[in-house]
Amino acid sequence: MTKSISLGILVLAMAACGTAAAKQGVSDSAGGDSATRATSASTAARISSARLLALGTRINATLESGFTSRTDKAGQTVTAAVRSDVRDARGNVVVPSGSMVTLTIETLDPGNDQIRPEGRLALVVNSVAVNGHSYPVAAQLSPVTHQLVGRGITKDEVARVGAGTAIGAVAGQVIGKSTKATVIGGAAGAVVGTAVAAHYAYRDVVVAAGTPITFTLSRALTVANK
Repeated sequence: MTKSISLGILVLAMAACGTAAAKQGVSDSAGGDSATRATSASTAARISSARLLALGTRINATLESGFTSRTDKAGQTVTAAVRSDVRDARGNVVVPSGSMVTLTIETLDPGNDQIRPEGRLALVVNSVAVNGHSYPVAAQLSPVTHQLVGRGITKDEVARVGAGTAIGAVAGQVIGKSTKATVIGGAAGAVVGTAVAAHYAYRDVVVAAGTPITFTLSRALTVANK
């Protein structure tokens, strides 16, 4: 009799354990589903909080400060302010007006008639700052408006003028065999030397502050919403 009672109690205990385990399994399953739903919701929230500018989007900006090949060098950075709100396909503002664009001077060389009359200028767009965050940008920059400003005759050119004058004077002595011929030769040499100096004189590439620039995205730009 006692054995039967003990056996019955054991069976009831095992049944109770099984029921508890089943409930725990259901609870764990429900918890797993909740976690999955939470993760999905978080991912969706992140996606909805980001805005996209498609490849090919054009952005207009204005250079904050000017630079010139006389005093500035390749490798320096310059900044520009976006001129108007840039919107995505749905009309949402992605890059607000006034956002700062950072560019690097890739090439900046003066021009002269002997080497490259127009000089060389190349800028690279690096990034744009939106709401305190900086985003890398890959873009193609349209030609930047600039001027060529002559430096005048520098020390190097003066040396060429001197050399030209001396050569002219010697030529005058050889040809004319007289002081008068030397003077004439010297004057001719000065003219030749000046022409040489002008030929070699540099014309600086000058980009003024406030110059408008336009760049086109060559890769889509994703910007986090506020």
